[in-house]
Amino acid sequence: MKKILTIGGSDPFAGGGIQSDLKTFENHQLFGLSALTCVGMLDENEAFILENLPADWLEKQLVSISKMTELNGIKIGLLNSIEAIYVVRDFLKKQPAIPIVLDPVLAFKETSTHAHQTYKNCLIDELFPLVDLATPNLKEAAMLSEKEHGTSLEDMIDSAKCIYSLGSKAVVVKGGSGILGNDAVDVLYSENGVKTFSLNKLEQPTVNGAGCTFSSAITANLVKGYPLDQAIHLSKAYVYQCIINGVKMKDQTGSVWSGGQIKGGIEC
Repeated sequence: MKKILTIGGSDPFAGGGIQSDLKTFENHQLFGLSALTCVGMLDENEAFILENLPADWLEKQLVSISKMTELNGIKIGLLNSIEAIYVVRDFLKKQPAIPIVLDPVLAFKETSTHAHQTYKNCLIDELFPLVDLATPNLKEAAMLSEKEHGTSLEDMIDSAKCIYSLGSKAVVVKGGSGILGNDAVDVLYSENGVKTFSLNKLEQPTVNGAGCTFSSAITANLVKGYPLDQAIHLSKAYVYQCIINGVKMKDQTGSVWSGGQIKGGIEC
């Protein structure tokens, strides 16, 4: 059985984070492994916060995995510090030619603009050249490209081109429901140019983890041997079904449910 690693944070609500990744890998008939960078939780004011794990703990997890097995693919999510970026960089450099997807989750504990810029530059310089695909959402794409947070298809294409020029072999900007119009649109930019993927927007609150699940599903489909555009197509349909079958929480938000298997094809 092929093995796939997720590196990222823990989501206690299991919509995103490594919980969602592992469920997604399993639903794609892949064996999932994980290395944890941070833990999410609600504070006393019920605000969602992140508690970081030391970078040397991350390194020890990755060393442990390397000693025990070989990998067929890697998905990278939330890296909690510059030190964690360096740890992952060194780990990736030791890997063979396997699919590697970076979901650049830009969630900062620090409040200073300088800290954000330093982290972002490190992420671009150290990891973008080593991955096959970067999958930012609209907000992350705006931060990476240093452009306005746009909501049109033209804005997405512009951001994707800019991020591609930073060194990633390919970029998918996840528009989702944040783009104007009736469709949830994602934009792929690669050496072959631009391609868009669209499905009708869903009026459901169960979208927590949709972006994480999309990125992990793409990774899984690449590991299974699908070409990039088909991997994205299949993954978008998979996430669509996960939103439909999502689980609501007490505050009327909700998480995608990766147990909702696709019955028949959904065209996008």
